[in-house]
Amino acid sequence: MTDIYIRGTAMTRFGRHLDTSMKELGAQAVGAVMESAQMEVEDMEAMFFANALAGLITGQECIRGGVVGYPLGFGSIPIHNVENACASGGNALYLACMSIAAGVHDTVLALGVEKANHEDRPRMFSAYAAGTDVEAMFDTGDGAGTDRTPLVDRQAVLAKALFDNAGMTVRGLAAIAAKAYAYGNLNENAHRQLDIGIDDVLEARVVVDPITSLMSSPISDGAAAVIVSRYPGPGVNIKIAGSAMASRPPQGSDGPSSAAAATAKAYEMAGIGPSDVDIAEVHDASAAYEAMAWTATGLCAPGDEERWALEGHTALGGPMPVNPSGGLIARGHALGASGLAQIHELTTQLRGEAGARQAGSPRTALAQVGGGVIDWETAVSTAHVLVLDS
Repeated sequence: MTDIYIRGTAMTRFGRHLDTSMKELGAQAVGAVMESAQMEVEDMEAMFFANALAGLITGQECIRGGVVGYPLGFGSIPIHNVENACASGGNALYLACMSIAAGVHDTVLALGVEKANHEDRPRMFSAYAAGTDVEAMFDTGDGAGTDRTPLVDRQAVLAKALFDNAGMTVRGLAAIAAKAYAYGNLNENAHRQLDIGIDDVLEARVVVDPITSLMSSPISDGAAAVIVSRYPGPGVNIKIAGSAMASRPPQGSDGPSSAAAATAKAYEMAGIGPSDVDIAEVHDASAAYEAMAWTATGLCAPGDEERWALEGHTALGGPMPVNPSGGLIARGHALGASGLAQIHELTTQLRGEAGARQAGSPRTALAQVGGGVIDWETAVSTAHVLVLDS
């Protein structure tokens, strides 16, 4: 793969920002990423703009990236609008890397912005149904769309499958969530900064059995940005050694999931295997999702999920730190920005700049994010392998 360097990363604090517009969130992230990279807007040759829900929440469709970029000085260059559910940010970075690998551009910006919260709560929750096949919607039970996103119902089904097939327990799921909150408390950009333990997770309101309100990601607003270039910058350099994307297997196929397929391809491009990964950020829209991602990415052997959860295998100081940012559960899940926020966290970790949540001295990192649901399976996933340039 052509050398692709991360020149800068940034994110806003994720949260419920009802009084902050999509333009304002984007401006915060762009200003911060330019400072991080020691570059200017004029240095960008293209922008890949990720957003999932603006059309349904704010009514802004068609030219979202242009609308956000115009007041920031972006003009003339290509501005690509990328929409792919929760994987939108990862998809934008994948396309940014492709544009450099193809020799089309030298330096580009991937920017993800999400404005998902709205005073009209039924409107907010029902918007998430657009991330499914609306003509073949799975049964969400009573209330979905008015008091929760329909995807929480799927998370409950996945959790029960983990109980049946992997020997996980509800306490194991609670341990994964509690670990997320422990990390989130150390992250100034996290949506949820709560003193939460395993028992608190178990005793929280049950949304859909066995998923409690503290086992799933919140609905977050926020922005994140990554500048990638074929040229290294000053200071510590991080390379994207593998960038891959995959959709769910075709109908009637028992092929690998989108997460497994994308991650395998990213490993192949980077010339590594899962045993070479020192730290990871994986999709955890719920605690069940995270456990599934451990095995889909090859980090955890199937059947070891419960032990990993209860023995702190993925916690600070553990053998395989996962989601040191707090993940989607605690850092928050601003759909279009989440995949890029993962890259921000891992870059910070590889540079040894994560402060109280620094997980040792990692040299190789994995970012995996999924999005959408078709026929019960995650519709699309992206995977990126980051390596510290020696």
